[in-house]
Amino acid sequence: MKKFLLTVLMFFVFSSVPAYGASSIENHAFNAPDHVATNRYTLTKYLTRPYSSDYDKLKVIAYWIASHIAYDGYKYNSGKTDMKEMNYQYDVLQYRTGICTDFAQLFVDMAKIAGVSGVEYVRGYVLENQNMIKRNYTRRDINKDAGHAWNRVQLDRRTFFVDTTFMARGHIGGDRIRAASSLKHKIDLRKRQYNSTVNTQINVNFFDFTPKQELRKFGTIHLMEKYIH
Repeated sequence: MKKFLLTVLMFFVFSSVPAYGASSIENHAFNAPDHVATNRYTLTKYLTRPYSSDYDKLKVIAYWIASHIAYDGYKYNSGKTDMKEMNYQYDVLQYRTGICTDFAQLFVDMAKIAGVSGVEYVRGYVLENQNMIKRNYTRRDINKDAGHAWNRVQLDRRTFFVDTTFMARGHIGGDRIRAASSLKHKIDLRKRQYNSTVNTQINVNFFDFTPKQELRKFGTIHLMEKYIH
């Protein structure tokens, strides 16, 4: 009987533990050497090489982006947020900064390089006002400044969101600085280029979440554009 109970216990313990624990994935992402991050291909191959599951590959990619890319307040305030203008001033990997469109597109690009399908770039809004969180949305309800980009993933018969912008804690610039080409912006970019900073205090809650989980935990909801009438 004891042997049977021990066998059952060991089954549940080991069946619940992934091939690589979260700490292993975090450490691998946080400690990736700078020389492999010169382009998307070498970086993705380095990050995903130890992992066999698509889920772990997406996780390590998201953790790297969130810990190495800082949100660029200058670029957001410049109004240059269209997909065609994503790299209007600098390369995201070179300067390690960007806005939500950069974060989301980089995640898509790296997922494709890793051979993971089902990762989609989506646009929409993040609703924070409880009065706006209802079934029928109209454009009158939405503040255009709440526009956002993130990723939807369909993997292993599940659909979930990944928002590497919300995962990231790094930030340059501020609301009062409007010019993306200002001297201060250029100085900050140069600092990021030559003094790469790894922010390990990422918000892991925004990797693999659903709108219902987000609403329950934070009182906010990611609403895709197609659901707005």
